[in-house]
Amino acid sequence: MREERRSASEELFATERKMKDFLKPYFLEIGLTLGQGQPRILKNLLKKDHVTQKELADICHLDVTTMSRTLDKLEKRGWLCRKRDENCRRSYRIILTEAGREKAREVVKGMLFRDEAAWKGFDRQEMETMFGYLKRIAENLEEADCQNLTNSGL
Repeated sequence: MREERRSASEELFATERKMKDFLKPYFLEIGLTLGQGQPRILKNLLKKDHVTQKELADICHLDVTTMSRTLDKLEKRGWLCRKRDENCRRSYRIILTEAGREKAREVVKGMLFRDEAAWKGFDRQEMETMFGYLKRIAENLEEADCQNLTNSGL
């Protein structure tokens, strides 16, 4: 069973890598820097902007330092702006500009294309089953206590 678990982990990693690599040429072509979460940030801001940097970092699963540097770059390109939060003088709200909205729509277009390519030949039931498995894996990991690793005998 240990070997099967290792293989499943490797397959998940390999699939994630292929998903990222598939869009790499497209993202470079539309002017995005990879490895800093730019596509993810733009996509999430298109869903909901006027969020704080901390909120956006949590949504995108990025550390705040990486988020800060990436937002600086996106702001320099004119794709977003920071507006002082009226409720907290030390905080800013992140807002897409119109150019940023257009760029974010290009990101979403690429992601939809990738998803269609990835799910080719799968029916709705197979997709739902896969989503269920992935959700269960995530829940299992959330429930697991890594502190027990030392005493697990593995």
